[in-house]
Amino acid sequence: MTHTLKTYLRFIWAGIAKPAQTGGIMPSQRVLIEKMIAPIPATYHGLIIELGAGNGALTRRLARKCPKAKILAFEINPTLARDNRHNLTKAGIDDRVEVITKSAENLLLEMDLKKIKKADFVISGIPLRTLGKKRALSLIDIISKALSENGMYIQFQHSLFDIKKIKEKFPVTRVVPVVLNFPPAVIYYAKKAGGSGR
Repeated sequence: MTHTLKTYLRFIWAGIAKPAQTGGIMPSQRVLIEKMIAPIPATYHGLIIELGAGNGALTRRLARKCPKAKILAFEINPTLARDNRHNLTKAGIDDRVEVITKSAENLLLEMDLKKIKKADFVISGIPLRTLGKKRALSLIDIISKALSENGMYIQFQHSLFDIKKIKEKFPVTRVVPVVLNFPPAVIYYAKKAGGSGR
């Protein structure tokens, strides 16, 4: 069995075993990935944070698109994080990506406390609905603090249930359906009040 197939099966198993953590049983398809990273210029050379990176389908595409960017990819599942690192190394693009196997919430708070440079983009596949209202609002607040003033929060979900939560911190939010993904998804392109559109 090839490593690619094993990686794919491990993602499916993680989705079945821990659906609240993984958010799905299939990695994001290319059409969803392309729409998620579309607002990020290929010439961007700052910091991008990816939350819920899984086995790295989006991570790899993002690293290829933005060769000058620094990417911090958070994945709490150690098996998926290991697959992500392996796939990045195999693709020869692991020098600009750091895969972190810890809670995104704790590390983003730590970055804020230490005044570490803020990101211009936070991309998330974390399933907000499974977190519960209080924890979801807390995560969205932390993401807001991790972003630069004109930064963009890009979140995909499989429903519109969480749009009110996102708009509490990001009043400028555009919703884009991705019906060709399986299962169909929506992407939120969210910015703080006063942030200019991209």
